[in-house]
Amino acid sequence: MRTTAHRIAAGLTAALLTTLAVTLPGSPATAGEPFQSPDQGLVFYSSYPTEVAGRLATPDGICHQVPADAAWMLTWSGGFGSVPGYRTPDCSGPAAELNNVHSWPEGRYLTYRAS
Repeated sequence: MRTTAHRIAAGLTAALLTTLAVTLPGSPATAGEPFQSPDQGLVFYSSYPTEVAGRLATPDGICHQVPADAAWMLTWSGGFGSVPGYRTPDCSGPAAELNNVHSWPEGRYLTYRAS
């Protein structure tokens, strides 16, 4: 049941993002890669909803920096089971799970570890 709910939530989010990508005009100040649907891997987005801030193709368990302008993320493919976000530069201390269409204020999380 929980997996079904996650798939439904991901599908609804993808539909919303596709709608936003079609209806929101591009900004000349936007320098990031544009939204793709479907995309691949773990994708970080900026607070501008259709701009990609960074991505990771497959989980590797290594501590990575969260892109500075990332405000939310979505797992499209790649078998990501857990993506904890940390407020420290070395993936230490308390973590918050970011893997399920999670958003946050820019700069809140400094690092993450995907497995």
